[in-house]
Amino acid sequence: MKTIELIMMGAFIGGLALSLYKVYLFLPQKPLADDDTTPESVELLERIMVESNQAGMSEEALYEQMLTHPEFDPKHFWRFNENRLRQLIAHYRLKEPNFRL
Repeated sequence: MKTIELIMMGAFIGGLALSLYKVYLFLPQKPLADDDTTPESVELLERIMVESNQAGMSEEALYEQMLTHPEFDPKHFWRFNENRLRQLIAHYRLKEPNFRL
């Protein structure tokens, strides 16, 4: 190989290494304090949902009831909305197929 080819190869490898290092620094290294997608958070939301559920209740009423539950932390679950509730219901029905609103 010629000298210029070695310099170009070295510059490419150096640039690739620098790019991978910057991507590594950009990715989160530790879980966020308000991450509501952890298994523990999902389990807590499911328990709140089951405790707040009453026969014949609509999704909107269940959502409002869950927001007023004493264990519901609005700072931790600040992303919780009606769409997330629908996803939670679908997830819970996989474990408990007889769950009804």
